[in-house]
Amino acid sequence: MSKKGGSRHTVRMRASKHVGIVERKAVKWLLSPSPGPHRKFEGVSAGVFLRDVIRRAGTIHEAKKILQTGGFLVDGKKITDIKFPIGLMDIVSEPSMKKTYRMSLSGPNLVQKEVSGAAASRKYLRVAKKHTVKGGKTNITFHDGRNYLGDNQIKTGDTCIFSVPAFKMEKHLKLAPGARCLVVDGKHRGEVAKLEKIIERPGSHEAEALLSGPQGEFVTIVKYLFVVDEEFA
Repeated sequence: MSKKGGSRHTVRMRASKHVGIVERKAVKWLLSPSPGPHRKFEGVSAGVFLRDVIRRAGTIHEAKKILQTGGFLVDGKKITDIKFPIGLMDIVSEPSMKKTYRMSLSGPNLVQKEVSGAAASRKYLRVAKKHTVKGGKTNITFHDGRNYLGDNQIKTGDTCIFSVPAFKMEKHLKLAPGARCLVVDGKHRGEVAKLEKIIERPGSHEAEALLSGPQGEFVTIVKYLFVVDEEFA
């Protein structure tokens, strides 16, 4: 009988080099993240994060125990699914250790950066798409799949900052010249630079953006930009 559905595991050596796996040759398999807020190759499962990234657990069995005791939060909510996907801009907390991390980029790699104070409850969400729903309201879908009823002033590509776990919008950052942007894909992935201008291309070609950073000016695709503010580090 043929096997249906995706694999529960990923060969460790074939895992994306960008997801922060520390020892790529330690064991053969990695626990694949389940379908959810982030695509399979853009994040890691909660079990892999605890065992291989922050090394809070020695085995997946130990990671399960941490989850079952409520010792692991994502965006302020308890996670019990060992395969729950963790990816860019998630706020990950360990209450027992009094540690909170934001999933960010260091160069091309997805990494956890420790945050505290107000930053520990602020999540950056990029607008992936929007459409009008019944009643003339605008439904906004963010990069992690969340939906929010907003107004037409929020455009695709903008960033909204929400408090978590309350999920209340605190700030709206526009994708416009002068914006501070994190590049999340392409050869400049991980760089933070100032958006100088958006360059529209004819036909079906992707719109591009001219940015200036510490290493000078460069051009990338607009959809690779994630607007952040000066408080983002």
